[in-house]
Amino acid sequence: MKKELKQAENAKITVKMAVELWLSGKRLFAKPSTYAKYVHTVRSHILPHLGEISVAEINTGYLTEYLRMLLQEGRVDGTGGLAPKTVHDIYVIIRSILKLAEETWDTANRVSRVSNLWRRTVYVPILDTVSREKLESWLFKNREDKRCLGVLLCLYTGMRLGEICALKWENIYLDEGFIRINSTLQRIQNVDAKEGEPRTQVVCSPPKSIASSRDIPLPRFILKLLESDPLRPDVDYFFLTGSTEFLEPRTYQNHFKQYLSVNEIQPINFHALRHIFATRCIAAGVDIKSLSEILGHSSVQMTLNYYVHPSMDDKRRQIEMLDQAG
Repeated sequence: MKKELKQAENAKITVKMAVELWLSGKRLFAKPSTYAKYVHTVRSHILPHLGEISVAEINTGYLTEYLRMLLQEGRVDGTGGLAPKTVHDIYVIIRSILKLAEETWDTANRVSRVSNLWRRTVYVPILDTVSREKLESWLFKNREDKRCLGVLLCLYTGMRLGEICALKWENIYLDEGFIRINSTLQRIQNVDAKEGEPRTQVVCSPPKSIASSRDIPLPRFILKLLESDPLRPDVDYFFLTGSTEFLEPRTYQNHFKQYLSVNEIQPINFHALRHIFATRCIAAGVDIKSLSEILGHSSVQMTLNYYVHPSMDDKRRQIEMLDQAG
């Protein structure tokens, strides 16, 4: 009888109820930007599909089919599937929600580990050598514009878009020859917005992880460019603007697209600059552990899996080694 009553009670616990409890706990400890991402993920991808379902109904097979659906047609705008990493993040959140439900209501957790669904090679378009050198030359000629110099800086440090937008002159240590990454700028959802209030807001917060807070050594030619800058401020100014006003990441992304267009270079995402930097470092013989720390990754495996893309020239050199060996 007790078992039947427990099953009946468990059947009343929906995913929506578990999500609300989970979010209330995350709100107390997560950074505002992280919490906003949780809310967005839950509202966009979890509640519409699973919200009214009983926690007890979700087993490994059910969850696997749900994740497969997201990979194939999970985009909210109906234009296809979500990225494998996004689906993996959703999976991690659901596992956490189910675990909390189990601890709070003693619901049966019928989900074992799901794997391999998102283990796909993600192709990130990067520039070939000719296009990269063309872009670098143009950026160097226009280096008095800090937005151009900022792109050049990212090409030689692997900084993220939000990190270069948040970079201040006080974080550039010219005497020691490095920059310190201790903040990032990003636009997030204003989860508490009332009617008539902005739905999003720009926040400056600590980096996404402990590993992302780091010091990056600067190449000598970049140091010389910064040292020779006659307008270098000595106050708490943003690097890209030379003032207390920041340049929003989305706006800077648009500037970057214009730089590519002016030089008749194929469109790439700003984030591809990190991939270009990582790939060049590997080709130059930089050890993978050092590169991983420079990029701010929590593991060497992440660097190898996502940020190293041998170019055709690199592949050709490897094949030519067969001729030399023969």
